[in-house]
Amino acid sequence: MAFYGIFFFYIIFWIAVVSPTPILNRGHEPETKTFDLTIEKVTLAPDGFTRQLSTVNGQYPGPAIEINKGDRILMKIHNKLGESTAIHAHGMLQRGTPWFDGVPWMAQCVIPDNYDFTYDFTVPDQVGTHWYHAHETLQYVDGVFGPLIIHDPDDPFKSEYDEEITVMLHDYHHTNAQVLLKQFLTPESQGVEPVPDNGLINGKNNFDCSKAPSGSKCVDSAGLAKFEFVKDKRYRLRIINTSAFSSFLFSIDKHEMEVIEADGLYTKRNKIHRLPINVAQRYSVIVTANQPVDNYIMRSEFQKKCMPEAAASLPVIKAVVHYEGAPDDAEPKDNPWSDSLAECVDLDQKTLQPFEEEKVPDSTKKLELTIAFHKNTTGVVRAFLNESSYIPDINFPTLDKIFKKKSFNYERSANAYVFDKDGEVVDIYFINTDDDEHPFHIHGYQFWVLGTGSGAKVEENDLNTHNPIKRDTATIPGLGWMAIRFVSDNPGWHLESGLLMQLVTLPNEILKMQPPEEWTKLCELGER
Repeated sequence: MAFYGIFFFYIIFWIAVVSPTPILNRGHEPETKTFDLTIEKVTLAPDGFTRQLSTVNGQYPGPAIEINKGDRILMKIHNKLGESTAIHAHGMLQRGTPWFDGVPWMAQCVIPDNYDFTYDFTVPDQVGTHWYHAHETLQYVDGVFGPLIIHDPDDPFKSEYDEEITVMLHDYHHTNAQVLLKQFLTPESQGVEPVPDNGLINGKNNFDCSKAPSGSKCVDSAGLAKFEFVKDKRYRLRIINTSAFSSFLFSIDKHEMEVIEADGLYTKRNKIHRLPINVAQRYSVIVTANQPVDNYIMRSEFQKKCMPEAAASLPVIKAVVHYEGAPDDAEPKDNPWSDSLAECVDLDQKTLQPFEEEKVPDSTKKLELTIAFHKNTTGVVRAFLNESSYIPDINFPTLDKIFKKKSFNYERSANAYVFDKDGEVVDIYFINTDDDEHPFHIHGYQFWVLGTGSGAKVEENDLNTHNPIKRDTATIPGLGWMAIRFVSDNPGWHLESGLLMQLVTLPNEILKMQPPEEWTKLCELGER
C-alpha cells in the first residue's frame, strides 16, 4: 500500500499538440505487447527552465503503454540511468506475479545500472486508466513515468464517446529530487514539504524566468499543451495525477464533464464542473465539444489549502483546448467555473457510485492505524504508523524472505502485517493526527471506501456498506479518518510507501509459487 504526497520519501506561442485517439473496434484475442523502455538522463526544458531529467526513452513524460484487456505486457527495462532503478505498474494487481510489482527491497532487488530486466505480466480482467513509474528513491519525480492504458472491448460507455485523450497532471521542480529529499530529511526543514516551482499538463507549461536563479538557462513562453477538439464530438479524457505532492482541481472553461471511471473501475455517470484529483488517482470523464468554435482554457489548479504557505504564489496550470476552425494564435479568454469546491478531500463519495452494484461482504478482521508526524531521535520529522516509522531492509527484500522461509519474525520497523487466511475480509481504519491530508494506495488490491470524516474516531454508524465506491487510491483527510474494506485473496507482498506498511498476504500460498530466474538473479548481483 502507498501513501503518496510526502517527499522521502509563445510573442511566439509554441504549443505541444495532443491529438485524440480514435475509438477503434478492438478485438478480444489476447496478444503479447512488448515495450522497450530505456531509463536515462536527458537535459530538457519542459517549461522553459533547462535542467537534467530522468526520462523514459528520452521523453518527458514517458511513452504511453496501451494494451487491450487480456493482453500480456513485456516491459523491457534498459537501465542507462547511472544508478539502480525499479519500475512499478501502478494499478496492476499482479495476481500470480507479485515479483513484478516493481517495489525495491520489498518485491524485488533493484535493477543495476547498465542492466536489462523484463517485467512480464498479464492483465486478464483489468481495464482503464493507469500509469507506470520508477519506485526507486524519487526517480519518478524527476521524470520516470508514463501512462498505462488498458482498453476494454466491452466498455459500457464505448458508444458514448468518439475519441479519447490522455491528460497527465504533475507538479514540477527545477531542483533534482534527491537534493530536495536531502534538504527535507533535516531538522531544519521542520517536516515542511518542498514546494514545486511549477505545474505541467502533459509535460508542458510556461514559467516566469524572472523567478529563475541567476545563471539559469531559461526561456519565457516555452509553450502549453494543446488539445484538438472538433465541434460536437464527444471525448473521453483519461486524467492522471502523477505528482510528487500536489493535489489539483481540474476543469475546462465552459465545458461540463461526466465522470465514468475512477482508478480503472467504471462509475455511474456523474456530471461535474471541477474534478478534485489527488496524487496517483485516475479518472475518466466525458466532455462534449458543444461550445462555440473557439479556444478554451484547460486548467489544473493547485489545492493550496493542502500545501505549505509558500505555495500561495503558484500560478494556475493551463493548457489550450482548440476547436477545429478557431484561430490558431488567439489566446483563450479566461472563463473559469465559479462554483466553489471543497479542497483536500476526494470527489464526494455519495455522488461517486460504482457502475454496477456489488454486494460488500461483512468484515471478519479489523485493523486500526494512527498516522502521526513528529521528530525522531535525530530531530528529523518522520512519518509514523502506530508509532513505528518504516525502515527498509536493503539486504533482503520481503518477498525473497518469504520464498526462503525467513519472513516470520519481522522487525517492528518493517511495519509488516500478515494476513494468512484466504478470503479474509479486512477493514482498515486510518486515524490521521496530522493536519495534512494523505493520499493512500494499496498495491495488489482495490478496496471499498466505506467512509471518511473529521475527528479522531471512526463513526461506524456512518459507514456505507451498501454499494460504496471501489478504487485503489483514496484521500485520508487531515485531522480525520478513513475506513476501507478489502478481501485478502491475492497472495503476495503489498505496500504502502512514504508512510509505509507492508501487507504480507497468504504467505503459505506464496511458497507454492515459482519466481522467475531473472528475478532471482537480481539479488545475486549484489545490488542490494
